[in-house]
Amino acid sequence: MKTKTNAIGEAAELVLNSFSNWTKPEFFIQFGSGFNLDGLFDDQPQEMPLANLPGMPDYPNPDDQHPMLLFGFASKIPILVAKGHRHLYEGLGSFPCVMQICVAKKLGIERHILVEPTLSLNSELKPGTWTLLTDFINGHMVSPLDGMHHILDSPFPDMTEALSQFQNSELVNAFAEVGINIRLVVYMARPGSQICTVAEAEAASRAGADTIGHDLVMEIIMANALKCNVSAFALVADNAPIPTTRSITRRKILETCSFCSQDFIRGLRLAFNEIIQNNEHNKITNHPIGNADEILANDFKRPTGKPMKLKLLNTTIPDDHA
Repeated sequence: MKTKTNAIGEAAELVLNSFSNWTKPEFFIQFGSGFNLDGLFDDQPQEMPLANLPGMPDYPNPDDQHPMLLFGFASKIPILVAKGHRHLYEGLGSFPCVMQICVAKKLGIERHILVEPTLSLNSELKPGTWTLLTDFINGHMVSPLDGMHHILDSPFPDMTEALSQFQNSELVNAFAEVGINIRLVVYMARPGSQICTVAEAEAASRAGADTIGHDLVMEIIMANALKCNVSAFALVADNAPIPTTRSITRRKILETCSFCSQDFIRGLRLAFNEIIQNNEHNKITNHPIGNADEILANDFKRPTGKPMKLKLLNTTIPDDHA
């Protein structure tokens, strides 16, 4: 326990000392393999290998990528970005998967956005569709909180609202402005790096999942337990297998991620300002989870020129009080 606490503190110091002109970032964003980050930063970002952090491996991940931490400014807003990361299926345990989440929190960054590819379990979610998680199913059978309770305010964090409704609504609004129709989904994470079987895909669908993948869940659980605002995007890179399906290749998944990156980056840059300017999540009422897709995608898009709170809050004055 003490070793992990010390490692997080030491890693945070390393990050601070590695980036000149450090300004506390407003966001931590983690991208999985394949995504093209061109256009995200205003200028060339500073880089630091994730392997520099204590206890992190120095060899590439299974996508032959050396994960990096990037610091810079996007729309003049300071951000810390993980370009690649370590995965549970690498056999390293859960701590290397969430080390950067813990370090970001230690550095005072409380807005986290995660981006990964996924496979669709729903025929309406075609390859190239951007989805945003409203809930998840942990199929890993382990939790990143195991053995980490000493760093938490509560050893039993509530996961019913692990994904930030306020942050999600701002992201939906921003991406609509660049022509991306975000679909809201339930995501299931499965163990291993292998593509799921037909039976596993069917079981995930019966369990209530819309998409299936390998990642996101460890980071969501840890970030929420550390009281961060968390949003998680999953790009539909292919359809999950069905009995007559063609083979699914990792190469095609990564190519889809690269192809769909440009508009996503534009939307993300726009969302940074929207989230900061409309940071009034304490005024937003809770909405039924079952209607999240309709609420976020339709009813609560901000009208042009009007602040979001006027749309989200019921400010109608009865006729007899007008």
